[in-house]
Amino acid sequence: MTKTARQIGAVLLGAGFGRRFGSDKRLALLGDHTVAETTAATYAEAFKTVRIVLRTEDHALIKRLDRFGEIVLTDQAHRGMGLTLAAGFADVAWEWGFVGLLDMPFIAPLTLQHLQERARNSEQQIIRPRLKRSLRADHKAPHGHPMGFHRCLFHDLQALTGDEGARSVVQANPERIEDIDLSDTGIVQDIDRPEDLPAS
Repeated sequence: MTKTARQIGAVLLGAGFGRRFGSDKRLALLGDHTVAETTAATYAEAFKTVRIVLRTEDHALIKRLDRFGEIVLTDQAHRGMGLTLAAGFADVAWEWGFVGLLDMPFIAPLTLQHLQERARNSEQQIIRPRLKRSLRADHKAPHGHPMGFHRCLFHDLQALTGDEGARSVVQANPERIEDIDLSDTGIVQDIDRPEDLPAS
């Protein structure tokens, strides 16, 4: 097995349109940096390899984000998240790939490192973070991002279409999932509307 194949990488999906925000939420300021830069920097700190999927016309974002990882461009974003995700996993040779969202800037680097460590030692092929809300196991607790996929499922991700994202792959493989309980609310906290940004 090559060194590249043993790696754990991350694919950040950032080609959506975010119409409910009213403007490009990826460029909205979060402190001194944009939402997109904050998220990308966190993933770049935790992962050795990061791929960031953007639209071909995202010239401003490309300039801001290329220092954090490899930029993957798609002109198919209008056809759904499935094709965006497929573009992100095209030609990757990692052992595991984690799927994150560019509008989720609040996740902690330590959380990302913990998920990678669990993947290295897991006997399953899907790592799914779950928000821990109590000391007891809560199977109804919300799941979040990033989700990890073993390379044996990359072909399924590369074949995605439509707007379901990786949901269909997860639903087709319930016996391959390891749920990881975490107390980091950043795994479920995204930027959907301007009021989701912290008050300055």
